[in-house]
Amino acid sequence: MGREEECKDATHNIWDTEKDNKERIKGLEKVALEYPECMNPLTDIAELYLGMDDIENTIKTYQRIIDLKDKFKFIWDNDLGKAYLFINNYEKAIEHLKDFEVNGHDYSNGLFIAFAYLKKGDKKKFVEKFDKWITEDLEKSFDQHEYEKEIKALFNEKDLKFIEEIWDKYYEKYSNMDPYKLYCELYKQNYPKSKVDKEEFDDGDSDNDDFEIPAKLKRRQFEQLKAEYLYLDRKTMFGDPDDADYDNFFKLKEILFADITIG
Repeated sequence: MGREEECKDATHNIWDTEKDNKERIKGLEKVALEYPECMNPLTDIAELYLGMDDIENTIKTYQRIIDLKDKFKFIWDNDLGKAYLFINNYEKAIEHLKDFEVNGHDYSNGLFIAFAYLKKGDKKKFVEKFDKWITEDLEKSFDQHEYEKEIKALFNEKDLKFIEEIWDKYYEKYSNMDPYKLYCELYKQNYPKSKVDKEEFDDGDSDNDDFEIPAKLKRRQFEQLKAEYLYLDRKTMFGDPDDADYDNFFKLKEILFADITIG
């Protein structure tokens, strides 16, 4: 096993064995000391400090990442971009986040590009980048709470309000949409013809051998399955469900995109 794999295993072990975040930080500091060529322990430490609302140590840790970047064997541009963002070097943040946008995949990367432009004071570019990010996956309209700590740490009250107003427009658009129409949008997004081809799933993963794209539901089918889903939802919470009930519940939840379309 190479040192990179050893570092990864040691990092995972800290997350698995330590339940207190302060103890996790202590453990990850030891891993970072033992494997100075690895970036991941420090990015985990920064995120832990952020989760604890310890902004001072969050910024200090991100500064360490930047100071040590030439010693890392492998650089994650998305994390390096966030590090630059937290120390107010917005040009470098945009540079690295954009590099990652081309060469990697991170669900939140486009959002942090938008954040970097807003920190620069370019609201027009923020709106443009935010729109690009959120329209790639309309489920992001419902994810604002997941980034509360980052937003609070990075922005003043005026910008916080601006972000909330922009995000709320998308939330209201989709939360007020007819559930079946929303289902159709989600179906189109999750199973676009351009992505559903042999190359997409022929990657040597045996789990893909049995993958079948579900047929798009007609409105009547959607309403029937919705009623069944709501019945099972109540039964799994308050009734006496068996294994088949749970299986059907989770199957319908996936088919209907129920977390979004039904809530």
